[in-house]
Amino acid sequence: MALAGTNILIVGGTKGIGRATAVAARAAGAIVTATGRSAESLAELPEGIAGAVLDFTDPASVSALAETSGAVDHLVLSASDAAAWGAFAEVGEDALRAAFDAKYWGYWRVIHAMAPKLSPQGSITLVTGAAARAALAGTSGLAAVNGALEAMAKVLAVELAPRRVNTVSPGTTATEAYAGLPNDARTSMFAATAAKLPAGRIGTPDDISQAILMTAANSFITGATLDVDGGAHLAR
Repeated sequence: MALAGTNILIVGGTKGIGRATAVAARAAGAIVTATGRSAESLAELPEGIAGAVLDFTDPASVSALAETSGAVDHLVLSASDAAAWGAFAEVGEDALRAAFDAKYWGYWRVIHAMAPKLSPQGSITLVTGAAARAALAGTSGLAAVNGALEAMAKVLAVELAPRRVNTVSPGTTATEAYAGLPNDARTSMFAATAAKLPAGRIGTPDDISQAILMTAANSFITGATLDVDGGAHLAR
């Protein structure tokens, strides 16, 4: 892939999908900076990957990153925070507002601040989620947040051209996001989800990172949403 020597900034690059993307990008010869919420989270980054503290819910933190960053070729947004899980009737307005304040506004702030730093041949990739279009019960909050990001990304692909803007939409992926579940419950949930998917398994961070790097490397992809969800978006 045409990533060798390019500067890639990965927001949320200390764990899960973001970390897998940082490792893969470094292996492809890119110059990688990964952000984390704290200095402690950056301490465990692999050798060769630079770290930067960023709390994308804090406008001052985002501004500080933009002021200290050099030119960026590819920007990847893989961070997440509060998520409004649950049936529509059970998700309160406060929970949904918190989800928007975290992921939607977090992504918006970073793009708004970093777009001037992007090279003309650069790209932005937003990691969203299959709930945006798969109509999965219990995910109306996730659908709202991620659907808003996917709609915005298509407009940005036009407004920021020739810079490219794409979204990668993962399905259920084995990351730290599920670490709070007991082992048996997590294993059972993963198995039940896999049984419903055409691919017959849930995703791994590496599955998603491959798609992210492809959107960065392929200069003819823009305004696209790549479903990397094992078929979760298909009508069933």
